[in-house]
Amino acid sequence: MLLKRIPLLITLLTLSFTANADLLRLKQTYPDHIQAISNQFIIWSDGTKMPVQEGKPNKTQQEKLDAPALIDQVNDVCYTYRAINPSTFNPQDDPGRIRYEPFFRKMYGNSKEEVTANLITLFWMPKYFGQRYPLQVTTVNGVDKKLMLISHDLEDLVAIHPDYLPFLDNPGGTFSWRVIANTNRLSPHSFGMTIDINSNLSDYWQWDLQKEGAAITEDAKLTYRNRIPEAIVAIFEKYGFIWGGKWHHYDTMHFEYRPELFCVKS
Repeated sequence: MLLKRIPLLITLLTLSFTANADLLRLKQTYPDHIQAISNQFIIWSDGTKMPVQEGKPNKTQQEKLDAPALIDQVNDVCYTYRAINPSTFNPQDDPGRIRYEPFFRKMYGNSKEEVTANLITLFWMPKYFGQRYPLQVTTVNGVDKKLMLISHDLEDLVAIHPDYLPFLDNPGGTFSWRVIANTNRLSPHSFGMTIDINSNLSDYWQWDLQKEGAAITEDAKLTYRNRIPEAIVAIFEKYGFIWGGKWHHYDTMHFEYRPELFCVKS
């Protein structure tokens, strides 16, 4: 039996060693889901192959958003822990906004029903809100456990900074099978691995363009806005959640479990 498995093991090892570093972060982050990765495809734990490259090369940013390949989701994408300086913030990309939908469908569920089967309900910051906010969250990748730890750490933070509590009130968006506003792209909220904190104290690029009466397009001129304290963001990042406030197309209420995108940039 072992002799029969040796060729497969050699193949898997060879694939992993030939993949670029950005792709390898997928395997390192999701070892229970992904067996091996090459520059041509990834092999999931059930043996399914998923292509890395699809469509034409040298896509525009809009094309990467609307019709990405898996490589577009991770290649040269770097989400850093560095705090935002609003006076100098002008990112050249939106780390995490390009999403290859088949990847998330394979991992979290291919339909609303499949995703729902993996959801549990947790209560958000119960020391402060009791059972006011029951949130549906996926158990895949232990996202539910991580959000419970975030909830606990935020309770400790609010004990020191009570003025932060309003930002964490009225959360939502942990699970909602839908498309992103003004697009045909399935929202990451469809997979139960996100959370939106208080939208009344948050800023979103589409809302601001609407207020200005401007067209909602990717190349619209934006003025970055944010009111969320950095200490809140740091707690989410500690557990592998990226923040929409580090996007040029800012969405400061939004946190999304994407630990594969974290990197160190000098």
